[in-house]
Amino acid sequence: MTMTPTIEAEARLRAKNQLTVPEAIVEVLDARQNDLLVFEANAHEPGTAVVRVVPRTFAGTLTGTFGTTDDVKAFLREEHADWEPRVVGDR
Repeated sequence: MTMTPTIEAEARLRAKNQLTVPEAIVEVLDARQNDLLVFEANAHEPGTAVVRVVPRTFAGTLTGTFGTTDDVKAFLREEHADWEPRVVGDR
């Protein structure tokens, strides 16, 4: 079995949490402009994150299913407003 070498590259986090993904990482991910990248981080492993590209066949497949983004936000605000306050430990 042949082991693929680990690719390491650096990027600096800029204002407004902007990050430019290094070309070597883009190539390994086979990412393209407008692809959706998902970052996964575990609170038990500070300083570590995994980046995945959402498969192009999935990205955007449900767009519009529940209305526009504004429709969904309005719905969620209305639902949240209907929640009754709950005391911690109250079931």
